[in-house]
Amino acid sequence: MANSDKNIRITGNKNTATGIFPKIVFTGAAAGSSIITLEVLDDNTLSFTSNEGQVFSLDSNLSVGTIWSVNDISGVPLLRASAGATIGIAEFSGNVGVGESNPLSKLSVRGAFGIGSTTTTNYSVFQFPSAGSGQAYILPSAYPGAGTSVLQSDTSGNLTWVGMSAGSPGGSGTVYAGTAGSVAYYPASGTGVTGTSLIQIASSGTAVSFYSHIDAKTGNDLRLWNSGDTFYTAFQAGNNSASYNLILPTAPVGVGYSVMLVDTSGNMYFVPAEGGLAYTSPTGNRPVLRQRQNHHIWFAAGYTPPAAGPDSVIYQIPDLYIDGTSDVTYQLEAFYIRVETPSASPSRIQVEKSSTRTGAFTLAATGSSLVGGLGLTISGAGIYITNVTTFGSGILVTSGDLLRLNWTLLNATHANFSVQLTLAEI
Repeated sequence: MANSDKNIRITGNKNTATGIFPKIVFTGAAAGSSIITLEVLDDNTLSFTSNEGQVFSLDSNLSVGTIWSVNDISGVPLLRASAGATIGIAEFSGNVGVGESNPLSKLSVRGAFGIGSTTTTNYSVFQFPSAGSGQAYILPSAYPGAGTSVLQSDTSGNLTWVGMSAGSPGGSGTVYAGTAGSVAYYPASGTGVTGTSLIQIASSGTAVSFYSHIDAKTGNDLRLWNSGDTFYTAFQAGNNSASYNLILPTAPVGVGYSVMLVDTSGNMYFVPAEGGLAYTSPTGNRPVLRQRQNHHIWFAAGYTPPAAGPDSVIYQIPDLYIDGTSDVTYQLEAFYIRVETPSASPSRIQVEKSSTRTGAFTLAATGSSLVGGLGLTISGAGIYITNVTTFGSGILVTSGDLLRLNWTLLNATHANFSVQLTLAEI
């Protein structure tokens, strides 16, 4: 700006010819396009013009029409506000950029934009994905029909509302929402949708529910992994030439070993050995049958304990005599005691089992006794013999269990005890 060009010239133009308005001429450079002239029009509108046309106008009328506008070189509004509180942006030409200096569309927004409610402060935010490449989506030209509809797009980005009616791509039928947060898959052929999901994934836990068959094609496996996800157990179909069903047993495995039998209809059953027989651990692809054995334990023979309390001798139930490694489970069959005494005073004995297989016994406690109650009480003079063959249900011992005698109440005159326990294999 040269000092000689600096000027603001105010001309009243009172009592001049029509079309000659009061004005202020703002000059900062030599006469030309840089000069802005402010004129007061006949209706008191303030009009800012350059030598190329009107730039900005401000109307004093706030009840009707345009209050103010910013125009292009031809006088077409680029930005204007009306008395009815309507803002016009690029109504007739040009594009609008929000966070974008070179908008390519009528409205270009760089970043997210929100749409708020008219009654609350809540709003929804929309944002284009970072990996997008300027795809165009064309909104539907009609409202959704009656009932439930979904929004569908073709490969050109045309969006349409598709009702859940017969013949539409969405299919037909009632589709239930399920529980909050769940995902359900429904069978659809393009012409129909049923109301019961085939697969449902719950919003909590790890349950996946199937309501139809699960097909593992081309000889693939159904794999169940161990707790560390390091190894799995797989189920796989053989190279069979016809389809058939195997129906799992409806009852759990009984005590001891069982084999699984299948009838001609594919029903499977767990079958224990009977008639005095027992199964050994399966060898190869067949179980080994053998005669059940009784196991006899001599705790004492002509023994006189020195004092009341637990015996220091602990007996461990052995493994299967055939291989020396397989476990065997027994139930109590008989508890036999013989004692010689001149006294009528009582003595009591109970058989106890360790709760941890490490010798941790609960002293003289009824809960650890294999003989009901507080054990077996002996009284009387002479040679006294007692034999117990009835025990509580579910009293079992297995290879590795530890047993001992507990002389909870001992009469010193009792001597020459013989104590024997018979176990029956199940």
